[in-house]
Amino acid sequence: MNIATYYHSKISQCIQSHKKANAIFVVQGINADCLNRFEETHITDKATFLSEEHTTFSKEWFANFFTTLNTPKEYHLISYAQLTYLFSYIDASFFMDRLVILEDNLRQLYPLDKKFYLEKEEKENIERRSDNMPLHHAEQLKIGDEYFYALKSVSQQIKTIQLHQEESELEFDEPIGDYDLIDLSDAYDLDVFVNNVLQGSNQKVAFIKQHQKQPKNENAQALVRKINAFLEILGGELFFLPEVSVEEDYKPLPETTAALKKYWGNNANFRNLKVYKNPNSSKEIIEISQGLIVDTIIQEYENAKASKEVRDLFLTAPTGAGKSLLFQLPSFHVSKNGDVTIIVSPLIALMKDQVKGIIADREYNKVAYLNSELSLIDRERIIDNCKDGEIDILYMSPELLLSYDISHFIGERTLGLLVIDEAHLITTWGRDFRVDYWFLGNHIRKIRKYKNIQFPMVAVTATAIYGGSNDMVFDSIDSLVMQNPHIFIGQVKRDDIEFVINNYDKFESRYERSKLNQTVSFIRDIDKIGLKTLVYTPYTKHIKQILSELNDAPDIATGYYGSLDSHLKELAYRQFKNSDRKVMVSTKAFGMGVDISDIQVVYHHAPSGLLPDYVQEIGRVARNPKIKGYAALNYSSQDQRFSKALHGMSALRQYQIREVLEKIHKAYLKHKSRNLLLSIDDFGHIFENAIDLDQKVLTALMMIEKDYLAKNRFNVLIARPKKLFVVVFASVSEHEFATLKNHYPNAVREITKLYQNVIVEVDLDKIWMQNFSDKSFPSLKREFYNGKLFRGINVEVKPQLKISFERSINYNQAYQQLDVLFNALQQAFVQMQGFFTQEELQAKLKNVLQDDVKAEKLSKFVLSTFSGRMIQPGVIEDGAFLQRKKERHQYKYRVFNNRYLQAFAAMLKRFGRLFENTDEAIVNRFITNKESNAVTYVRLGYFMEMLQIGTFEIKGGENPMVFIRINDPQRIERDANNSYYKNTLLEKTLERHYLSNEIFDHFFLNGFTNKERWDFIEDYFLGEDVDMLKENYQSNESNDLDIIKHLNKKAKKLTGDYTDKSKKEDNNIHIFKANSETYYNMDNLLTIEVDGKQETLKVSEWLNHNPVAFDQEKRKHQFTIDKSVFDILSNRLKLHHYEYFKRSLGLKLRINFKGYDKPMKALVPYKNKPVEFYKWWCNNTDEVYLSLREKIVLFDKVAMSKPDILKAAHKKMINR
Repeated sequence: MNIATYYHSKISQCIQSHKKANAIFVVQGINADCLNRFEETHITDKATFLSEEHTTFSKEWFANFFTTLNTPKEYHLISYAQLTYLFSYIDASFFMDRLVILEDNLRQLYPLDKKFYLEKEEKENIERRSDNMPLHHAEQLKIGDEYFYALKSVSQQIKTIQLHQEESELEFDEPIGDYDLIDLSDAYDLDVFVNNVLQGSNQKVAFIKQHQKQPKNENAQALVRKINAFLEILGGELFFLPEVSVEEDYKPLPETTAALKKYWGNNANFRNLKVYKNPNSSKEIIEISQGLIVDTIIQEYENAKASKEVRDLFLTAPTGAGKSLLFQLPSFHVSKNGDVTIIVSPLIALMKDQVKGIIADREYNKVAYLNSELSLIDRERIIDNCKDGEIDILYMSPELLLSYDISHFIGERTLGLLVIDEAHLITTWGRDFRVDYWFLGNHIRKIRKYKNIQFPMVAVTATAIYGGSNDMVFDSIDSLVMQNPHIFIGQVKRDDIEFVINNYDKFESRYERSKLNQTVSFIRDIDKIGLKTLVYTPYTKHIKQILSELNDAPDIATGYYGSLDSHLKELAYRQFKNSDRKVMVSTKAFGMGVDISDIQVVYHHAPSGLLPDYVQEIGRVARNPKIKGYAALNYSSQDQRFSKALHGMSALRQYQIREVLEKIHKAYLKHKSRNLLLSIDDFGHIFENAIDLDQKVLTALMMIEKDYLAKNRFNVLIARPKKLFVVVFASVSEHEFATLKNHYPNAVREITKLYQNVIVEVDLDKIWMQNFSDKSFPSLKREFYNGKLFRGINVEVKPQLKISFERSINYNQAYQQLDVLFNALQQAFVQMQGFFTQEELQAKLKNVLQDDVKAEKLSKFVLSTFSGRMIQPGVIEDGAFLQRKKERHQYKYRVFNNRYLQAFAAMLKRFGRLFENTDEAIVNRFITNKESNAVTYVRLGYFMEMLQIGTFEIKGGENPMVFIRINDPQRIERDANNSYYKNTLLEKTLERHYLSNEIFDHFFLNGFTNKERWDFIEDYFLGEDVDMLKENYQSNESNDLDIIKHLNKKAKKLTGDYTDKSKKEDNNIHIFKANSETYYNMDNLLTIEVDGKQETLKVSEWLNHNPVAFDQEKRKHQFTIDKSVFDILSNRLKLHHYEYFKRSLGLKLRINFKGYDKPMKALVPYKNKPVEFYKWWCNNTDEVYLSLREKIVLFDKVAMSKPDILKAAHKKMINR
């Protein structure tokens, strides 16, 4: 059947079945052929029916169109574009009872002529919406060489009929020859295929890859069945691809084996990995060669070069399986072909170690890393080297990759391979979720689909759950938008690790103290046994408490946590690696990338995550195959309090998602723009000023964006973090403004004058690139906010916040509502004696406000904002008037002082100053960033938002900005105001946490054998349902075991020295050779050879680590250092290396010398008074170092004027 005929028939059937007099039927996306099949009398305006031009729908058009619609007919036929523009001129309710939308429910994208494509990218990959984009276009997309648009929604109240109702189940079939493969994880793949069919493509058969254990989206499944029914009418069909097992007997290619031996040594051979043959259907384990994975990646790279279909690769393999080899070896192949590999790594330390290892161990130098520690000069040098072909492997953080177009890093070169290391960080419900990792998927899809660049992507992680309700594998694949990936799931079971679990009775009181004593006792006992042990704790404070308790035995343990100074981290790492300390106490910070093979025990003070996190952490033991490892734990259900608290701190709530939507919609109404730039601080009141506010806000925006995309198949909203290219504000005196403007003419702009000062807008990005490229961007920002950035030109600036307030009701009403709230809070504080809960304060506020939602928000905000810990008796944290303490599972509060009277009065006073003497609804203020005045204004803004009497925005703060593009404002408004709106992604995340906590207790509170525990873990990681796990693994006994006794018995059977004796690697991150033309400051990296080994450190680190080596390098290469470096270097040498300091200065050393009022360089009397200097020097030879040449010159002068005082030895020297 002809497609136009089919659509005409479908539309006609719907019209006939739903026809009523003068009805208006709205159709989507039909072509001219189909339109011409309808009688012209029914088409309201045929001339503009197919138009995609914004200018077509003028006021004159509306007048004629409106008149025609009011002319009685059997029915009217209009386009979706005409409807959208109609509603831009009149209220939707005018025609509401006559309208029926005939939805083309097979697709959300519609073809667009290239000349109407208006999308363009800016720096940081911001997708700003064009003001000229047609109103009915939600967004426009370039996919390959084709162009599309998505439709925005109109009122939900309009009756909608789906054109396609029929469904047909899909069958499995083997493809023959070339075929289209549809990836359901890509929101647009189905749309592109359907559009190609509708535009006459002969390819009407396609295959869908879907794994048996892959979680199913029912809406997507129904859509696939509808498309299949449609294709069958046209003689086409959709099929599921059959499951494929992993190839078992594989011999690596000779050239791959040769490359392995070249880089890993002549004796190197590929190891075997244990993987599941087909994890969808069985637990059968097979052994495959590492070479299979390496060759698979290389083959996909070759496919990309040959413009063939490219498949990605997803791999889980336990710690110690050699994952880095699996992507490093292909990257060397890519390099040999002149292309680039980018490896995304989450931690700076991790990427440093990887790069260091490649240079030192593989003797391969075309590798470097990029991160925020580098100055712009160093970063640009590496990028230029990459563009020029001198660097082929680039490690970088996810946020850096997201900040630029790919060509920024590699220029005109080809991206041959992209690696995502530690891919589990993308899982939204995981403990270690990183929101930057999630944003990667959309960015990579744009590179591939919009720019038509093909390359394989490899995602690797140690542990991930395959399918089921707690799935991580397919969640990661979907989030990264991976293309039909090869999936290798490594065996989860570790036969070399034994669980040593004991259940204890709950502590009746003082839980944290009792738990601390339990762990300290374990550490003392395990040290006596002599087993090398890694102790994990949930928080840094636990490490400090444990080590404090061990003060009497300082040689037992060392500690490691994220905020620890890098040198102390390195020291702790070495002490533990070399077994100088047998026990390491650490947070999860000691994990990813740690290469210590002889750890024998992992003990958890208390678990900080869920079962996947626990399994990954115990996987750090027994990396040496000769060692047996033990996973020890004293556990009661009380111990979940930390993982629940950590999740509680990071978890979002549905009401917070709605409030984020509401904030965005208010900003849209205020700015009358679909392109918004908001500060993370603007959302502070929603998240009760959380410490990790930026992570929370970006996670909420990610969940909104991802949920909308899943539900609507187009981007209702796009949010992107804007961490670079920062515009800030400052106050500078009038006489210093001219100096500032002269030095930075195109980066500083006057905004207004305030008293004797000028308020200026400063483009930090321009200043960084043009004037401070030797600094890292974070250090430049830090100097600006500390007021030190412009001191070099003698200009003092005070960083400013620009705060904009907007009233939504009149001043008197707004003032009264604030006054009522503050009075209610004051009365509540007076009435509540002793400690009270958040719920009790909420009840008090509800009695006054008569609004439970507002009462909950305000009570939570007040308690989080104005409470603090007791520092010492009678002293509370600064700025607080409420004392906070934790009792069991909740916080309690009490009024500590009456500073709330002052705080509330200050806010009312500020509100009066803002609005009392003006009729303007919007008022701006510039406020010094660090002053208490600024805090008062910000808190006032939050109260205005929560009372819904106004809005406020902050610009110029230290928190990053976020760019938000709104493609469908009506949908956002509808959901923001709908108390029943639920974010599906958040619902699933919370449900997974609940189920995971159940599983955790079941696993640790039941007495299973070691085999049963590993079977349980295997079933869990292969996607087994939670209820089935509970049913299959039952026990009526708890674990009653003396852990120390058990380990002591096991330790006696162990013989041999398994200490990790691997040589200390050179700290050779990348080669940053000294350059005489470089002006060095604290942040510059410098490579120096010390004792035959090259080390790369920041200048600041050299000053601490080895100032002598740094000074020698400076003298050798004659480079320039800034004053702060010079001062610290001189001070360190003088205090700690005086002999070297004295020798290196020689005659430049200042001395007290007779005849001079103040200390003088020794060179002055040496030249001007040689005889007197000679007499002094003979008595002070240790004070000033003279070279042989300087001695001979001096002795010669003395011999000529006073030969009798010259010592015999000195005469001998000049007479030789």
